[in-house]
Amino acid sequence: MKSTLFKGLSVLMLIGLLLAACGGAPADTEAPAADATEASAEATEAPAEEASGGTLTIGLPVEPETLDPGDAVYVQEQFILMNLFDSLLSISPDGELHPGLATAWEPNADYSEFTFTLRQDVTFHDGTPFTAEAVKASFDHINSEAVLESGGKSLLQDHSYVETVVVDDYTVTVKFGASYPLFLRDASRQWLSISSPAALEASGADYGRNPVGTGPFKFVQWDAQSQIVLERNPDYNWGPEFAAHQGPAKLEQVVFRILPEAATRLTAFETGEVLIASEPPALDAIALADSGAAAIQTFAQPGVPAILMINATKAPTDNVDVRKAMILAVNQEELAQTAFQELGLPATSVISPTTWAYDEGAASLYSYNPEEAARLLDEAGWVDADGDGVREKDGETLTIDWPDNPAWSEAFNELLIGYLSEAGFDVQYRSMDDGAAYEELLAGNYTLVYMYWTRPDPSPLRYLFHSENANGGGAWTNFVNEDLDNALADADTNTDEAAREQDYIAAQNIIMENALVLPMFTVNTSYITSPSVQGFSFDLEGYPYLYDISISE
Repeated sequence: MKSTLFKGLSVLMLIGLLLAACGGAPADTEAPAADATEASAEATEAPAEEASGGTLTIGLPVEPETLDPGDAVYVQEQFILMNLFDSLLSISPDGELHPGLATAWEPNADYSEFTFTLRQDVTFHDGTPFTAEAVKASFDHINSEAVLESGGKSLLQDHSYVETVVVDDYTVTVKFGASYPLFLRDASRQWLSISSPAALEASGADYGRNPVGTGPFKFVQWDAQSQIVLERNPDYNWGPEFAAHQGPAKLEQVVFRILPEAATRLTAFETGEVLIASEPPALDAIALADSGAAAIQTFAQPGVPAILMINATKAPTDNVDVRKAMILAVNQEELAQTAFQELGLPATSVISPTTWAYDEGAASLYSYNPEEAARLLDEAGWVDADGDGVREKDGETLTIDWPDNPAWSEAFNELLIGYLSEAGFDVQYRSMDDGAAYEELLAGNYTLVYMYWTRPDPSPLRYLFHSENANGGGAWTNFVNEDLDNALADADTNTDEAAREQDYIAAQNIIMENALVLPMFTVNTSYITSPSVQGFSFDLEGYPYLYDISISE
């Protein structure tokens, strides 16, 4: 498992350690797996359009660790990879599946095998023809020991990947040892995009620095801690059918500049050194937008919002009223304002309101109420008898232990701790690197675990809350509940849309009724763009499409 934790405000997920099965995304229009069972029509061939040219420079807060799609995890990696690679399927911003490198697809009856008919007119950037052998080589690579725990590998192994079978040059079957209704959607994700088999073999362990795909842009160079350069693929004629144009990308070149400091990215934007800046300082971005010098592009990510998972088996939070008091003691509106200013939204449940199957009932169970928090703690026997601000019971203080890599600003953490301290909790916040934090979690030395997980579907809930993953497996609440387990297991394998929705609604309500998480805010992806940048849009997972972008004079 990769252990690098928070990378600016733009990580896919964190907990004080990385959980590699995470995914990206938005939109309350995400359609469940059952809608994706019909084979698609052949991809529409549209005439190529004249490319507009120009270089787009983008300021990123963090340098990617790899550009191997099978080994990638972080947002910055996904952003770049979606422009270098194509996947078997593509998915539109409204959640509908479309052809990608595959023109048609068909699952078997129990969704454990998926047969794809492939395009016959695609060539990798290195000149290698795209065939079924490339799909097999890519999936076998992702599942190999050469790839550490990552997004793509987790998607395969969590669903008992068996093999990829080449039926003929342009037909391939992907087999799993268990039902995997979401595979068709996952087959559209960057983590499962297709690499050149020749490049995989030639580069070996260095493939992450020498990526070769079929996407609208080719990899050119990577200057460590400085920039990554892509150039237009002039032969590209298989873009998604829902794109604004077909044929080669409009931009001639894309340069990703690595600018860790938010102030530096802002200055680079103001001077025209970059035309798009990721995660700008919110107040400055708002001022630029108000002046007409920039547009703000924000995306409220779906999936699991920023939450604190609460250990339900360690005192004092083994008491449900104590856990409820923690939630009631925190003002989520103010937390979101502190984290994102006007660009963020508070969270009140275990999944984001931009997520399919979000339940208003579960989200409305708690609101900021310090008086009710005090009443619950009083009734549970936790009182501040000596007036020192910390509640006690039977000679023990109301102590909660939070080992964490500091993900947010000092001001944000101080505010959060302040709410809990005001309620009478003694918060032992221990800032440490992610490896040390992970060891503390495995040892059970924690009360709180910081988490978020971006994905359009609520499916991460099984990993995070099913008791099979308790005691060090990712379900850090360690809560055991048969009804919750059944709902999550059924939702993970059921192909019926309505049934899955009811399972996830039930799961959300059990999680929130038992106060297993302290919701904080919906994680936002934000960019500022120059007025000269035309055609900016987000994909379903919150990554900007560069394929349709052009630069005006």
